[in-house]
Amino acid sequence: MPFLALSRSAASVAALCLTSSFVAMAQPAAAQGDPAPVTVELRKGEVLQVIAPEAREGGLEARRDYYRDVIPIAENYGFRRLGQLDVEQKVVGEFDPGAFIFFSWPSAANAQAFLDRPDLPEIRARRSDGWSELKIFDDLVEEDTTLILDPNKDYSIVVAWFDPANPGDYRRYLEGIEPAVEREGGRFIYKMRNPTLETNANAEVAPGQITFVEWADREGFARVQKTPEYLAHRSYFASGTTRFEFYWLGVTGRDR
Repeated sequence: MPFLALSRSAASVAALCLTSSFVAMAQPAAAQGDPAPVTVELRKGEVLQVIAPEAREGGLEARRDYYRDVIPIAENYGFRRLGQLDVEQKVVGEFDPGAFIFFSWPSAANAQAFLDRPDLPEIRARRSDGWSELKIFDDLVEEDTTLILDPNKDYSIVVAWFDPANPGDYRRYLEGIEPAVEREGGRFIYKMRNPTLETNANAEVAPGQITFVEWADREGFARVQKTPEYLAHRSYFASGTTRFEFYWLGVTGRDR
């Protein structure tokens, strides 16, 4: 699909919509109660971008300059910031993002028009001055979807790289444990299947899937691991993946 080649680069600019949010990730939230739920509206045909930034120490001014130069241009093409989940605990993985942030372009055509601007390559080349790593995942929205990010809920994100010898096993694992997930207070809220990936060095293979799960409490997954469904299907997780990253997240600014 054309958008796969286009929005990966566009996403590098998409990460720059959060001057205050990126700064806030390094500071404690004010103790003034939980924020309101965040509604993320996705429409069929849009390009969803989920961006995971790892800020470079000493790079604040570079990030601010980048925001100032790029965001007004991107917004002219319909670029929108939708919401954010802050990383509260890294369970598995070497990458240390501060958040997973949701953005969108109205269409692949809008992303293409933005990328056709002759002034973007020079601006984009400054990205590594502000971030030690910036992972940008893109997905074509296949149906209208509404996500409600609730500050009273916990969220897990698993980024999974499939084993090419058993490409269907991971999805078999997820389908098998879903009844137990729901019984223990969880629900799958979004799955990015075969997303594209851009990084600072562009040296990493894209994952097979990113799975977002909402939980009534963080202990829900521990309870799932004791269920018959999990015990019957966990072997498919092992056979279906070559590696994975696992994070616990919450809505920005919640009092936890």
